[in-house]
Amino acid sequence: MVNQKDRVVLITGGSSGIGFEMAKQMLAEGSTVIICGRSQEKLDEAQSKLPKVIAIRCDITSAEERRSLAERIDKDFPTFNMLVNNAGIVHRYLLAETGDLTDRIRNEWETNYLAPIILSQLFIPILAKNRGCVVNVGSGLAHLPLSIQPNYCATKAALHSMTQSMRIHFAKKGIRVVEILYPEVDTPFSEGRATKNAISPQLAVSEALRELNLGREEIHVKRSKLIYKISRLMPKRGLKMLNGAISEETETILRGR
Repeated sequence: MVNQKDRVVLITGGSSGIGFEMAKQMLAEGSTVIICGRSQEKLDEAQSKLPKVIAIRCDITSAEERRSLAERIDKDFPTFNMLVNNAGIVHRYLLAETGDLTDRIRNEWETNYLAPIILSQLFIPILAKNRGCVVNVGSGLAHLPLSIQPNYCATKAALHSMTQSMRIHFAKKGIRVVEILYPEVDTPFSEGRATKNAISPQLAVSEALRELNLGREEIHVKRSKLIYKISRLMPKRGLKMLNGAISEETETILRGR
């Protein structure tokens, strides 16, 4: 494993939520941290709070902007050795009661699945040279889907499968591939409706980094470990339990969208 102080890491979606907290904690470890996101305003705000962070505006769903990002990292940060594919979006809706979902489904696949894979490919040369690492940020919901965000769960399930294939292929280039599967975390991602089971981003990231620093390749944070075990031992019951916890209030809100 690369010493934390020798890490030069890029975190996609690093201007808020889990990505921002990861940038904060990695900076505290002595790493060089670059963040990217689509909103320059959010990047500026993040940089004002974390003066040592390096912020680059990039829409990772744009092929041209992905290439430009990879070229800039290769040019300006020759010792770059860790890509954290953290950026993600979620749309919540009642599948049987919602109209045309084409755009929402496409946006989730482009952000949550396609972009991490293509970005990882673009960074293979420099990561191979520096014996680096790709970290894909997943979700415990890859194992048991939550029905009010069905396509998000599908993208995370697909990313989980792809991560395992990436681990095999990238190992031949000397690149490690890690997956962090988070439980529910109380961030802006929850749109103010986090449940009592949600943990803080500080706790989520500190546990993930502890396991990452120990060299773990598949990291289940807190309750995501339980979700994984239930999915293996009693998947049908687990699915009912998880989705049975969706409140009538939540369904009413989604029905009104």
